[in-house]
Amino acid sequence: MRKGCAAGFTLVEMMVALVIGSVIILGAGQLVLSLFTTFERVETLSRQQEALIFATQALTRDIRHGQAHRYDISDSLADDATCALRRDAQPLIEGLHKGHRGCSAIELWDKSNQGVPGLYRVTLEFDDRRRFSWHVMQRDQVVSRTLPEVGR
Repeated sequence: MRKGCAAGFTLVEMMVALVIGSVIILGAGQLVLSLFTTFERVETLSRQQEALIFATQALTRDIRHGQAHRYDISDSLADDATCALRRDAQPLIEGLHKGHRGCSAIELWDKSNQGVPGLYRVTLEFDDRRRFSWHVMQRDQVVSRTLPEVGR
């Protein structure tokens, strides 16, 4: 070994390596954080979708059988910012959007939809941007029509 020459890394090389390593660690940390955030969003949407499917099936079945009177919307037990859909006073789903109005002001359906008796337009709103609507016909209001004979 020569005198005055030291083996190893210089201070500048160590600082550059430290900066590069920090950037890599921060990038990996950001990636992990975004993965957790995405997972939470997907889980929340999945729970809302399951609740929506359950409520859609229950509402459709009961409206078709003439039992729409069993449903109402009232304050949620989970939090003060949302409403709950109830069947026979029992919570069916939670998390309906209340907005600036009270739960009692929310219209669950429009019974006089398009002037057709027994046709309901049901709307469930989860927030300002996500509103789900569908039509259901009460079965005892369906009028059977005879089709004209073709080809005679």
